[in-house]
Amino acid sequence: MPSRLSVSAAIVAALCAGAAPAAWAGDAPVGCFKADDSRTGYLPSGPQPPLRLKWKFQSAETGDKIESYPSVDDGFSPALIHQGVVYVGGHDGRIYAIDARDGRKIWEFRTSDHVMPAPTLHDGLLFVGSMDGFFYALDAKTGAVAWKYESGYKIWNGTKYGGVRATPVITGGKVVFGG
Repeated sequence: MPSRLSVSAAIVAALCAGAAPAAWAGDAPVGCFKADDSRTGYLPSGPQPPLRLKWKFQSAETGDKIESYPSVDDGFSPALIHQGVVYVGGHDGRIYAIDARDGRKIWEFRTSDHVMPAPTLHDGLLFVGSMDGFFYALDAKTGAVAWKYESGYKIWNGTKYGGVRATPVITGGKVVFGG
């Protein structure tokens, strides 16, 4: 299992963006977790050492860092980098679009609970779930809600379970996700 990386809102993305070739950092056709629908994690090129910190980003509300786990879904939203934008969710209940060049917030969208899965981008929409029980389709440029779907909850032994934990996959014109 990879070691956990604690980042001040996507430092991993900042490190990669600062050291990566332009084609990887901003123009790659990668729109999902681990680079492709098979989740292989393969990129033909990527960041090259030496890596250096380029920027930091913190939650506006709490001032806290956003924690991201780059390779597995353990409850810390892995960041997605696409065409110079870092998309990442956090335990502060927000989904952020951050400029990969300078760390400037482009937009943020607030859910009612923390965001665990990595977002997926397809045809200008950012798909991501939240532990608030909703699955969201957001306009990738503005963060406006295109639509949302309530996934519901289940009560077991008096405890409420629910929320969207799994990173979505786009296949056959459909969005597939799990709770």
